[in-house]
Amino acid sequence: MQAEAGNQDLDGCRLVADVVLNRVADPQFPNTIEEVIYAPGQFSVVHNGALAKSKGNISQNVKAAVDMELNNDRLSTEYLYFNNSDNGGTKHGDHWFK
Repeated sequence: MQAEAGNQDLDGCRLVADVVLNRVADPQFPNTIEEVIYAPGQFSVVHNGALAKSKGNISQNVKAAVDMELNNDRLSTEYLYFNNSDNGGTKHGDHWFK
């Protein structure tokens, strides 16, 4: 979340977390957080090195978002995708969610 949404507000961080958690729950995706994040071609921060660089430097928004989302205070259970350009979904901060 830090690499993807560390510069977003609390809800923006939560929505990125929701995409990952929603994928874990969806049978068309892998069933663990790690497998979802590292699935080939899914998250650019894995491939461009931003994920590795973000470890150990976690913002308070990201920490709060993780805590909320993992403790079943989910913001969204519908989004499976997000990106930085219009995907026909809902815009929040720098991302479009669908």
